[in-house]
Amino acid sequence: MLYSSKSRYSKGERWLMLTGRPHSIRGASRFRGVSRTSSLHNPWRTSLRFDGRVYEGGRFATEEEAALAWNDLVLRVIGPEAKPRLNVIPTHG
Repeated sequence: MLYSSKSRYSKGERWLMLTGRPHSIRGASRFRGVSRTSSLHNPWRTSLRFDGRVYEGGRFATEEEAALAWNDLVLRVIGPEAKPRLNVIPTHG
């Protein structure tokens, strides 16, 4: 049986199963959900694919800003069950 959004798993459980896969290096970002664009002004964009939909998070000047915005987007779409898979932004200092 193919995966369906009407499965026996909750939204949070499906999210954790889908994000348990290795992080893709295709977008050349260190963070999940962040990819580089050709724009010079705001070169980093965020997006989330979940349950057959694409949620756009916007474009940002830095990779770290985009990662934080993706975290906010995931929490709005998935809920608190997404916390184990959020981006961790290293602090300098």
